[in-house]
Amino acid sequence: MNEQRVRRDPEGTRRRIVDAATEQFAKLGLAGARVDAIANEAGTNERMLYYYFGSKEGMYIAVLEAMYAQFAEREGRLDLSGMEPANAIRKLAKSIWAHLRENPQWLSLVNNENLHEGRYLDRSSSLRATISPVIEVLRSTL
Repeated sequence: MNEQRVRRDPEGTRRRIVDAATEQFAKLGLAGARVDAIANEAGTNERMLYYYFGSKEGMYIAVLEAMYAQFAEREGRLDLSGMEPANAIRKLAKSIWAHLRENPQWLSLVNNENLHEGRYLDRSSSLRATISPVIEVLRSTL
């Protein structure tokens, strides 16, 4: 008997779901994105989406968390120490614009969340900690 074992990759599955959901939410918003389309694009089934995220809204929050974590990680790599405030702000602004060019879905997701008046950002348990380092970079520069 020759059975092939299926290797499970929970982190890879979760990442594929977040990537697919990011694209769907950026294009269609929270209301327009469909769970079946996200599952199909991620190469998994709808059951796995609910297993990892609990709900469509939970998936949306995970997308926002991943998006802000990526942004904060990039800003955290900026070394603005010892720079004149104007030059530091200029360097920070260039980094932000580069991030937006490299991640066009970012603005769509931020705009979508603005339409929801930050309701889903408020539900995130990790987002405040993610955003704080970016604010601290500005605070220490000024």
